[in-house]
Amino acid sequence: VDKPGKYSGERGDWRLWKARALGWLTAVHPDFGRFLAEAEGHQGDMNVPLSLREMSSFLHTELLTWLTGTQLALVLRGLPLSGGATNGFAAWRTLCEEEERM
Repeated sequence: VDKPGKYSGERGDWRLWKARALGWLTAVHPDFGRFLAEAEGHQGDMNVPLSLREMSSFLHTELLTWLTGTQLALVLRGLPLSGGATNGFAAWRTLCEEEERM
């Protein structure tokens, strides 16, 4: 499975780009699909357990390489976790909410 390319920011490209991102992340770690689905449906503050902090940080880093413009700004404004780690799952949820709200 290839890494997804940059997301263009065009709504018409979102579903295909998201499917490619999910496919690649699930190939990296089989539990990514489940965790991302849970993140998308999560309401309220998203506290990442210590056992998932490395995965969350990895996701955040990947999002930084895949996104530009408005979508990148959404990811960058996410609050860090304690210890300075980044919350990739919250960033994923925010991105999905923004891209799927219409």
